[in-house]
Amino acid sequence: MARERSRRDFLAQVGAAAAGVVFGGTATPGCRAEPPKARQRAGKSPPRVVIARDEKLTRGKVDEHRELLRRLLDAAMQRLTNAPDAAAAWRQLFTPKNRVGIKVNTLGLSTQPAVVDAIAAGLRRAGVPAENIIIWDRLDYELGEAGFKLNKSGRGVQCRGTDADQTVRGGGYQQRIESSGQIGSWFSRIVAEQVDTLISVPVLKDHNLAGASLGMKNFYGAIHNPNKYHDNNCDPYVVDVVSHRYIRPKWRLTVVDGTRAQYHAGPGKHPGFAWPFGGLIVSSDFVAADAVAAHLLQTQRKEKGLKSLAEEGQPPKHIATAAARGLGVADLSKIQRVEV
Repeated sequence: MARERSRRDFLAQVGAAAAGVVFGGTATPGCRAEPPKARQRAGKSPPRVVIARDEKLTRGKVDEHRELLRRLLDAAMQRLTNAPDAAAAWRQLFTPKNRVGIKVNTLGLSTQPAVVDAIAAGLRRAGVPAENIIIWDRLDYELGEAGFKLNKSGRGVQCRGTDADQTVRGGGYQQRIESSGQIGSWFSRIVAEQVDTLISVPVLKDHNLAGASLGMKNFYGAIHNPNKYHDNNCDPYVVDVVSHRYIRPKWRLTVVDGTRAQYHAGPGKHPGFAWPFGGLIVSSDFVAADAVAAHLLQTQRKEKGLKSLAEEGQPPKHIATAAARGLGVADLSKIQRVEV
């Protein structure tokens, strides 16, 4: 009961201390991290991944908890940036001049629109104009099926697929091959031309080839031919995609949607393996975010008596490959885990 009261107080004040930092599984309360920009300059402090959960999110429909999601995400952003308030936290990562692309995942178990609305609300508090925010994935149809409301009007927060409507300014894919590592693809004009800042909003779920379908794998939806790059557990192809200049330099934040998660038989939706995680995983280090989320998947699988992802023949090798290339941190002992 005391922990629950602390959580409520933290969310009510959006900034009160109610969580511990985990180093290799040992809780250390009261640790403060440098803001992301300072951390990048110093190059010393380990990346921080915030796990924000509330048991209420496991009940009813996610859409019924919009206000709770906004408060939970704001609290996570404060803990991520060590900012004094939610608006300041969002301003540490985003500016009014940014054109922000929110990449959702609408294949199988989909990103929840209420989670994305909470992100858009945070961006607005940072001063980003609504018209500068684009919610996107591959197809209008897939977005609609996942519950997103399309908006191509140029007014308000935009929402559209890449190739569903070629008449939209910048719609479709660039008609030239871009190479990165072992991939050669056309990139979505949304990510290539229309945004300068990216947020990845994947779902906490496994993948029958890549092992995990998280923040990095989410950007397979940015290229026209992802079907070509699933050999060898999608490694190193996932990393080749996100290393491209259209993605890596623009990627500012990962928010893994764990409101409704899945620990087996993904990426397609299989209710028998649904996991009421009831939370979000937030980080400005996209490799660390995936490493922590993949570890949570592995832990859940073990608790359910399933083989590990490696034993299933689908290890998430791309996460280690990304770390080896210097894109972020995958070693769990070198990642700060904060629980809200």
